[in-house]
Amino acid sequence: MKIGIIFLDLFIFKQHFLNVLSEVSEDFRNCRHSFYQDTPPYFNGFTNSVQICQRHRTSSNRFFAINYNSVQRIPHYSAYLIDSFDTGGSRANFWFLEPQLADRTFPQEIVIDNNQPRYRNSQALDADYKGCGYDRGHLNPSFYHSETKVARLVTNSLTNVAPQVADFNQGIWNKLEKSLYNAMNESCNFAGAKRYFITGVIPSSRTKISNDRVNVPDYFWTAMCCDSSRANDATERMMGWSAAFLGGNIINSSIYVYTIEDFLNFLARHTSSRRPQLFADYANANTHIRNCLFNQTQAATMVNGIIQDNARFYKQSLFNRICNSVYCAVLDRLG
Repeated sequence: MKIGIIFLDLFIFKQHFLNVLSEVSEDFRNCRHSFYQDTPPYFNGFTNSVQICQRHRTSSNRFFAINYNSVQRIPHYSAYLIDSFDTGGSRANFWFLEPQLADRTFPQEIVIDNNQPRYRNSQALDADYKGCGYDRGHLNPSFYHSETKVARLVTNSLTNVAPQVADFNQGIWNKLEKSLYNAMNESCNFAGAKRYFITGVIPSSRTKISNDRVNVPDYFWTAMCCDSSRANDATERMMGWSAAFLGGNIINSSIYVYTIEDFLNFLARHTSSRRPQLFADYANANTHIRNCLFNQTQAATMVNGIIQDNARFYKQSLFNRICNSVYCAVLDRLG
């Protein structure tokens, strides 16, 4: 039965893969829709960074964006949206490579990984993960994309995964992904709403697999944003919220929840980037919170619900602080 499913996935993919482009695109010029206000994150400390757009050749389907570390052979981050809350489909059991990472003159169509040596220097291969003791941990989760079969298949690009401890990947990180999906379905599923995600890693200084070819991250993180600014209903335009979530890539890990403001400070301390920016209208040390980032009360409500439903989820930042009514009212009016 499993073999039949694999062949069916391959058949479906091969019918469409010539239309799936994985293009090295400077500054994400062909997939800026993946980012809030069409503006990619700012990390001035990133090195060996290559911007990749996953998109459809002939239709309006544009899948997601990847900022790839070509030396560590893991993504810096993937940026994506939940376009719908349709359910169904299954994850593919094979993996894809990005030819243009090896040579910009190669075709843009993604290819099935058959351990081709010409791609080896530019990216991780499936062979790097076999027998290594780590899962291939998706940054952009496949189950977030059931709107089309191809949208789910293309999350199995090896540029969208990093080595992840199995207990972490299949345990608490999986709980987080499901909790955020459900929270968005509950709070950000109305006409005009946009649901933005950025999922990234913080590389380790020493741990690698496959003869030091692929870095094993110390942390995985996700920043999410419910952008309600284009909602049809005036009340729903007040429903935007955001938060960030961090977990150590270890056994028995915990999830720590931050406001975007405090998470930017965390990233500044734990990466080489000064004044990082995740969403376009919130810069480090900037107190003017707008659109999806402005509603502290809504954010606290959603975060509290996520924490109450999950053991080992902890608030680490402004969510912990007592907010008097005047201060909360000021935060809620910013925009």
